Amino acid sequence: MKQIFLLLACAIAFGAQSQNVQRETMQVEYISRPSEPLPAGVTTYQVSVNQVYKDIYEEELAQWEIDTKMAQENFDKEMETYNSKGTGAKLLERALLDEKKPQLVTPVKPMRTEKIFEPNIVGAKINLEGLTRADGGASVNLEIQQFEAMPYEDQQQEIKAKDGSVSYKYYRTMKYRQLVGMSVSLPDGSVVVDEVLGDPTLYSTYTSNKYASKSALNKSWNQTAINDRMSMTAVEGASAAANALLNDRLCFSTKKRPMTIYHAKTMKKVNYTDLNNAALDMEMAMEKYLSDPESSMAGITECVEVWSTALEEADFDNKKTRIDAKMAGLLYINLINANIWLENYDQVDALFDEMRRVPTKRGAEGTAEGLDAFSEEQRRRKEINS
Repeated sequence: MKQIFLLLACAIAFGAQSQNVQRETMQVEYISRPSEPLPAGVTTYQVSVNQVYKDIYEEELAQWEIDTKMAQENFDKEMETYNSKGTGAKLLERALLDEKKPQLVTPVKPMRTEKIFEPNIVGAKINLEGLTRADGGASVNLEIQQFEAMPYEDQQQEIKAKDGSVSYKYYRTMKYRQLVGMSVSLPDGSVVVDEVLGDPTLYSTYTSNKYASKSALNKSWNQTAINDRMSMTAVEGASAAANALLNDRLCFSTKKRPMTIYHAKTMKKVNYTDLNNAALDMEMAMEKYLSDPESSMAGITECVEVWSTALEEADFDNKKTRIDAKMAGLLYINLINANIWLENYDQVDALFDEMRRVPTKRGAEGTAEGLDAFSEEQRRRKEINS
């Protein structure tokens, strides 16, 4: 659908404000079909989590243990040799060769510079709806890349008091990023997802609290703790994003979408009881969209009949009629919403075409925006899953 058409729908809704328009806004819970469905035989999944820095750190620790053991063994040998010498020989060597009692020198233990994540905890964030977590199916892999932090920058904020005096607050900012790769492979070895979550060219910015002195700022600044906190936030966000993306693409997942149904206030000269009742009936029908789909569909269909009947009396040239151009536009939006949930997508297209003919004079923001795109996406998902 064209953008001009969306503006038309918005114009209709804006004009209807003068008719005491009332709204019933609700959250519709529904099952969204996958946009990239898995092969029929794939009913299970498993999750693995790798961390680049964890592997590096474990290698450093392993090498440190080896070097420490070698240092101890060499020291033990030197001590054995040293102890086997008599006192005279030791004194002579010390005098002539400046040789002293052997000293144990051990390598410095590697210091952790990044947060180490527990794979099972991160992997538990992935929950693919409709699939069973077990071996043999789709393999989901998250790769936590290395934490990148730029050197922090000292900042100061000038504060002017009412008496004209000036004071300063001191704080620091630091740019960082923690990228997470995501991939999904199938039992046949094919890879259906392979991407990096987020924009790899962008850095986030951490801003510290503000302090009255630089010394207080220095005292509070703990680089390791800050890196850990920022890394944790980034990885938690990435795993949540991965879960949402994978469910949207691969699974029959539960989603929620807001919807507004329009009616009008009944007045002495104009009775909108039929539209008021239909709006409430639609709300009750949508509450059962998941739990009792057959009853929900029947309820939506009854509302469609009410709105269609009301549209038959529309008179676009008479502003005093019960269903004028303004109210007709809102009824079209109600019908479009209803037919989307009934999955009558051809009827949705027809209703959009009919609404285009409703005469309008001015535009406003909101109302029909996104309905056409949502309808087309729902149609596409239904077709590729048929």
